[in-house]
Amino acid sequence: MSGDLKQKHARPRLVGIESLSDRAPDGDSKNSLRAWLYLLKCAKRLEQEMSDRFREQFQSSLSRFDVLAHLDLAGEKGLSTSQLAGRLLASKGNITRLLDRMAQDGLLERRGDDADRRVNKIRLSAGGAELFARMAPAHEKWSHEILGSTGSGDRDTLVTLLRQLRDHLESRR
Repeated sequence: MSGDLKQKHARPRLVGIESLSDRAPDGDSKNSLRAWLYLLKCAKRLEQEMSDRFREQFQSSLSRFDVLAHLDLAGEKGLSTSQLAGRLLASKGNITRLLDRMAQDGLLERRGDDADRRVNKIRLSAGGAELFARMAPAHEKWSHEILGSTGSGDRDTLVTLLRQLRDHLESRR
């Protein structure tokens, strides 16, 4: 095969992090590396897409939505700061500042825990509940817009595989 023909049929040169998977040894380990890279890139892109949409439509953030969603699930009993931090997507270092700003904006309230006075429980305020009630349907719609290009069977498979991966990772802790 001539040099020109080889060059024409050669795979495009990958740059950045994708070039790492191209240099990995063939086989399962190479596919594992590719899967990790694609998961990482997709997760970052999905997070950015949702963040942009929350900012545009609600002048809010994905991190705020995440807090509101967990507090909505917790109901009246609320969550301690450490419970909430363990469930959030945001880094734990940013949780206190995020919660302080959300309290200042009237989206949540802190109350002492009746069982342990050293602990504050965080609950949704009426304003936070109202905002979450508007954000949640938009989030579901956006999720479907983004992931709806795959067939429902493929989405079911993706959810199953991601759940298995999450469970495996949790079992290693």
